[in-house]
This record gives sequence, C-alpha cells and structure tokens, in this order.
Amino acid sequence: MMRRFAVSACVVALLVVSLPQAAVAQTGGDLSIGYSYLSNDSLAVNASSLPAGVFFGSSWRVNEAFSLAFDINGHFKRGIETSDTTVGGIVAPLPTEDFQVFSFNRSEEDYCSPILTVCDVGIQTVGLMIGPRVHFGSGFVHVLGGVSRSLRKVGFFAHTATNLALQPGVGVDMPMTDNTAFRIQADYRLVFFPEPDQTNPAASLVYDGGRTFKDFSFSVGVVVKLGAQRQ
Repeated sequence: MMRRFAVSACVVALLVVSLPQAAVAQTGGDLSIGYSYLSNDSLAVNASSLPAGVFFGSSWRVNEAFSLAFDINGHFKRGIETSDTTVGGIVAPLPTEDFQVFSFNRSEEDYCSPILTVCDVGIQTVGLMIGPRVHFGSGFVHVLGGVSRSLRKVGFFAHTATNLALQPGVGVDMPMTDNTAFRIQADYRLVFFPEPDQTNPAASLVYDGGRTFKDFSFSVGVVVKLGAQRQ
C-alpha cells in the first residue's frame, strides 16, 4: 500500500508539471543546502541516530501554491560498538550450498578477526527523493518518494541494499534577505526492505524479514531563490 502511494504521488507530480502553464505561473524555484540529522531504526545496533548528515535540495514552482521538490540527503556514523547479537542482513544458507564462508548469519562481533586491532561498525545512508510540495505562506508540506541506499560495514565486511522509500514532511522558510531564507524541515522516512534471499540480487542483505525502517529526520539550512522567485 505505502509503495503504491509513493509511486502514485510521483506520477501525479510529473503529470502536473508536464501540463502547459501560463507565463505568470512560471514562478522560478530555489536551491537549498544544510545539515541533516537522522534517527536510526535498527540499521546499527548500539546507535540510536546518525548525527552526521547533509542535504541538498531544489524545487521548481509551478504556481504560488505548488512546486516539484527534489532532495538528496546523506547520513553516516563511524565507531559504533559491535554487538554480540545477530543483526542485519540475515540470509539463510541454501540447502545445496555452503554459504557459511561468507554468511550473514553471524553477529557483528563474529565478523572481527582476532588479528584485527580495530573492529567497529560504520553506517551510511543516501536518499534520492522527488515529489509534490504544497506551499502556504512561508511554510510547506510535501510527500517525496524515491530510493534509499544503505550500507552497513563491520570491519572490512560491507552489506548494502537499495530500497524504495517514502518521505512525507513539513518545513518553514524564514526570510533572511530578499533572496535567501533559513529553512527548518522535519521528515518521516519509511524505507521498504524486501524479503532477504541471496539468490535474488534485488533483495536486501542489510536487514531480514521484509520489514520497514521508520526514521525521523531533522534538517536546517539555507535557501537561495532562483529565477522569478528572486525579488
């Protein structure tokens, strides 16, 4: 249901912006960049958040009330303590194949060789989102959809996955000058992980059970108006 909603929102946005617009409706756009914080929903045990992050966004105004928004964001954290529980990317071995030599059926501590002097967990995610944004005064709401690329690294072992994501959110742009503003934005991100299967290249090797990550992000940054948005 949520995946269909994300795809439908993107299709509607593309259809709207493809319609002919009067010259007065072409109201320019903006560019934004800043800091972003992301909560961590089980992507790394022993870490409740990914505090180091950045976002880059842009939007194109169709009219005063509507725009098509584009957002790229990245979050990471290093030096997370390893866990003795089996987490992340649990993929059962095939009955006819010894999968244990590179198995994901291990705890984080089991990945660490006795000869390694340092073994910790590193996490990073990159999101690429697009969707409709509705403006009211200096505030806005949006529903963005796209993909999230996740990487979980233990020692020199890395597990990755690229999954569909949905990101509804709200924000406000507080004017600083005629053509710049300070943005505060909050988003609720859903990342949809499929059932794990090492025979399926599209399946997740980062987490098991086909569950959905539910994260919260908070972003602050600077917005620069472009085109007809400039005063």
